[in-house]
Amino acid sequence: MFAFKTLVLAVSLILASTPLLKAEEEVLPDEILAQVGSLQLTSSYLSQMIEVMQPQIKVMLRSNPEMKKELIKQWVDINLLAKEAITYKLDQLPEVDIKIQEMRNRILVEALLNKRLDRQSPISREEITEYYDKHSQEFIRGEQVKAQHILIRVEADANESEQNDARERIDMIVKKLDKGEDFASLAQEYSEDPGSKDSGGNLGYFGRGQMVKEFEDAAFATEPGKTSPPVQTGFGWHLIHISDKKPSKQLPLEQVSKQIKAKLRAIRNEKALKNLLEELKEKYTVAIY
Repeated sequence: MFAFKTLVLAVSLILASTPLLKAEEEVLPDEILAQVGSLQLTSSYLSQMIEVMQPQIKVMLRSNPEMKKELIKQWVDINLLAKEAITYKLDQLPEVDIKIQEMRNRILVEALLNKRLDRQSPISREEITEYYDKHSQEFIRGEQVKAQHILIRVEADANESEQNDARERIDMIVKKLDKGEDFASLAQEYSEDPGSKDSGGNLGYFGRGQMVKEFEDAAFATEPGKTSPPVQTGFGWHLIHISDKKPSKQLPLEQVSKQIKAKLRAIRNEKALKNLLEELKEKYTVAIY
């Protein structure tokens, strides 16, 4: 219930970023669902509220009567608070008025862009292939390693005694590994990285630029099946076990086609918006001082 209340509280933001309901849409005869003072929430208005929400929220509200009831209650709460704010003339405060005007402008801009920009025309297979061929360097996946690690934490500004203690503990784990003990089991027992400890220190695959330099250099210098010597970073001392390496490779078109489609659509929309702005600058007087 808490998650849904959080979702419903975002309704005002959702309304600011979704298309407006078409005026000519047919609505069912009104039924009064709630009232705050003289303000009434009718079934047709509630339908309009739901219609302009994001698709996944719309589906949930239409299929779950309890969630719809919660939305009605939220409408009551919001309008009670807004009504009280108006009695204090808070809507007349300059800082509040600016926010109202800016929100109104954002809603109007979104409605205009939905009307004037072509956001529906499909991106053709030919366009996707052409972009892929011309920008093949964008789709090279660099070398990756699959690693596990054990971390013994020690702050960079720790005193000498703390530094020595951390080094002794990591050296003790090295001796256990040299005796043939399992890396994952030792990670579960000794590692102080809560994000990977329970999975045996597993970090999955990662490429260059994703880890701190000292950790990355040691990981890529270690051969699969081997464990690095102790490595110190700003987090403390690490042991890194490499289980696999993937060489650099060109990603196939099928794997990146959705990514390319999204990029082409963004390029198309950006170009259309630029053209629209140029058109409007000719239509209206614009001056920046």
